[in-house]
Amino acid sequence: MKVTLPEDIKDITLNQFQRFTILNKQLEDEELTVNEYNKKKISLFSGIPYHRIKNVQQKQLEEVLSQIDKALNEDAEFIYTFKIGSEQFGFIPNLNEITSAEYFDLNTYGVEVETLHNLMAILFRPIKRIDSFGNYDIKSYNGTDDYADLMKQTPMNVVNGALVFFCNLSSELQSYILRYTEAELLKEQQQAT
Repeated sequence: MKVTLPEDIKDITLNQFQRFTILNKQLEDEELTVNEYNKKKISLFSGIPYHRIKNVQQKQLEEVLSQIDKALNEDAEFIYTFKIGSEQFGFIPNLNEITSAEYFDLNTYGVEVETLHNLMAILFRPIKRIDSFGNYDIKSYNGTDDYADLMKQTPMNVVNGALVFFCNLSSELQSYILRYTEAELLKEQQQAT
């Protein structure tokens, strides 16, 4: 049997991560013992059937768990384009031009782990054309039905990069708003005196 372990975060799919989140919840709710949790975790990320893990030596189990944890905890950078199979997907080229449907769905799905595949289907869509400068056009938004299930195959480095992008964008916007508000208050105080 060939066993493939994730070497880094890009080797883990969104679907695996969503299922891993369910495992964590089961452990937290004490529905699983730590031993059962570890076996299911190894099975999830390695493809080894759960019932066959009992034959693996303890030292090897610990090494495998360590490798999985290392991959899960790796940082990710924002990526504009990626492929699933032969289909190339691109991030929304201009966030200033998102449609009301995209905006509504972004707010509806949020960043809950169980709906991240829907969020990815909004943010990344199939690329229609790429010019010689690397600029691209994506397909129009028609809801998440067409690509949400496919997005479960998205590598986690792409998902985490997009989430970090929005987190950073949110922080920057808050900072600008705070500075602008302070500047306006200072102007008002100066005009009042």
